[in-house]
Amino acid sequence: MASNRLKYAVRSAIAASAVISVVALNPGSAVADPPKNRDDAKAQLDAASQVAEKAQEAWMAAKDDLAAKQAEVAKATADIQTYTQQAADAKTKESQYQGQVDQLASAAYSGVQFTQLSALLTGKSAQDFLDQSSELQFLAQQNAIVMDGYDNAIKTANSAKAKTEDAKKRSQAAADAAQAILADLDKKKQDADQAKNNAQAAYNQLDAAAKGLLAGAGDTGVFLGPPGAAGTAMNAAVGERGVPYVWGGTTPAGFDCSGLTQWAYHQAGVNIPRSAAAQFTVGRAVSLDSLIPGDLIFYGSSASNIHHVSMYVGAGKVVHAPTEGEVVKIVPIGNSGSDIFGAKRIVG
Repeated sequence: MASNRLKYAVRSAIAASAVISVVALNPGSAVADPPKNRDDAKAQLDAASQVAEKAQEAWMAAKDDLAAKQAEVAKATADIQTYTQQAADAKTKESQYQGQVDQLASAAYSGVQFTQLSALLTGKSAQDFLDQSSELQFLAQQNAIVMDGYDNAIKTANSAKAKTEDAKKRSQAAADAAQAILADLDKKKQDADQAKNNAQAAYNQLDAAAKGLLAGAGDTGVFLGPPGAAGTAMNAAVGERGVPYVWGGTTPAGFDCSGLTQWAYHQAGVNIPRSAAAQFTVGRAVSLDSLIPGDLIFYGSSASNIHHVSMYVGAGKVVHAPTEGEVVKIVPIGNSGSDIFGAKRIVG
């Protein structure tokens, strides 16, 4: 996301719009004609940088989708093994109970089993009746255990078989989806690389003074996060001020926007996705007038078109990794981007 820190009194709106239109149509298109002045060069960098961020986000989102589908395949494969084993175990129990059930059926058919009435008729005393009744009750309980075990074994086997079939369908669907993502992943990577090269070319057209302003440190004041994970993440991000923006960067050697926020929250023991668009799916939405340190602010025209993320540090300011040629810095929220889409509270 290109920073709005460099704004000059005179900017060619027509030239900027033309650049945005040309570059946005095709991430692989060449950088526009050589700039006529510093403002024109900065406008080209802003446009090219935003296209590069969008292309990178699309590529990272595809990678996230692929990883998710591969995880689904792995989970479904494990489920197939589990349910297949459950079905086999249940079938074994069913076979074990089958012999006992057959014996019960045979006894009932041949009249071997007595009833309480037969016990009364054949008993020679009240004690005989009580003894035989007790034995009958025991036999009934044992028979019930056998029949319940047999029924449960059959139900478990059938249920495991149905779950196995469902897992096979899930596995196939996820595998098909992963294959479709793979087929498009290389194209997205090529688009992202070309867009990044265009942004670098646009940056190279800036004069030394403009490059110096871009590399400015931003607000160098003291910002301390509150207790808790969000505050720890904020302190981590603030501590990286001055680290250069690196396209695709995720370490203190260099960060891009979502690489910085992911790394910062990881320092607080909180894992969030890699891309800005995926990070927007985490936490709960908060309004811009209720931001607290550690909240993430997202930029784009829609949830599916998010291209930048920053972190609120308090006092109406954010820390972010802006764009090519810049460093991690703290700036007023109004200078971090004009297309704020929403904000999320990751923890708390």
